[in-house]
Amino acid sequence: MTQRKFRDIRGHGAENEPALPVDEFMASLEALQAEVATAKNEVWPRVADGTLSLDLLKRLCKEYYFLGKWYTSEFGSLVANAPDVDAVALGESEHFVHWTQNLADETGFAGDRNHVDMKVEWAHMLGISNEELVSYRAMPESIGSVFTTLFYMRRSYEEGLAAFGWAGERFAASTNYAKMMYEGMRDHYGLEVENFKVHAYAEEDHGRQADYLLRQVAGTSGQQRRIRRAVEHVLVCRNARTVALNRWLDEPGASRTKVA
Repeated sequence: MTQRKFRDIRGHGAENEPALPVDEFMASLEALQAEVATAKNEVWPRVADGTLSLDLLKRLCKEYYFLGKWYTSEFGSLVANAPDVDAVALGESEHFVHWTQNLADETGFAGDRNHVDMKVEWAHMLGISNEELVSYRAMPESIGSVFTTLFYMRRSYEEGLAAFGWAGERFAASTNYAKMMYEGMRDHYGLEVENFKVHAYAEEDHGRQADYLLRQVAGTSGQQRRIRRAVEHVLVCRNARTVALNRWLDEPGASRTKVA
C-alpha cells in the first residue's frame, strides 16, 4: 500500500519573514498614501463658498447617505474581531472599547443621534424623499470604495482597522471636509446640518485613535502585508471617487451665484 507523505510546512510560510520596525512600517504607509491619494476634492470648497448648485448638493447628499448606511451597518465586525476582549474587565481593553464606543456613537447611543438618521434629515432639508434615497444609484467609484472597505472589515481585525480607521476616518479627518461642509451649508444654503457638525470633531479623534491602535497590531510581517494591501486598495478607490466627484464640476449648471 502506498503511504502518503505530507509536506512539513513549518518555517516555510510568509508569516516567518522578518517584519519592519513598527515606526518604519507606519512611515511606509504615509508614503503610500502620498503616492496614491493624489486627487484633491474640489467639490467641498464649492460647498464652503456657496457656489455648488443645489442639484449637485442634493446628489452629494445621496452619495453620503449611501456611504453612511453601508459603513454603519458593518461596525459590528470591528467590535467582534477586537483582539483584546480577553481582558479581565472589558473596560480595560483598548481596541474593544474604542469600537464599541464608535458603534454606539454611530448608531445613536452615545449622545449624538444615529448618524444615518442625520443624513436622512439632511436629505429632507433639501427636499429629497426617502424613496429617492433608497433608489439612488451611487457612482461606481463610491460602490467600489465602500465595498472594498467592507471586504477588509470582514477579513481580519488589522485589515478592518487599516481600511476603515486609518485609510478612512483618519484620512477624512485630515481633509477638514466636515468643517467646510458644515460652515458652507450654514452660511450659504441656510442649512444647519448636524451630520457635519458632529463629524467635524468626531473624525479627528477617531483618526488619532486609529493610528495608535494600528501600531499595536502591525508587529508581524503577515499583519504588515495585510494592512498595507488594505490601505492601498482603499486609498486607490477613495482617490478614484474623488476624481469622479470632481468631474461633476464640468457639468452644465454645476455652479450657482454665491448667496451671502
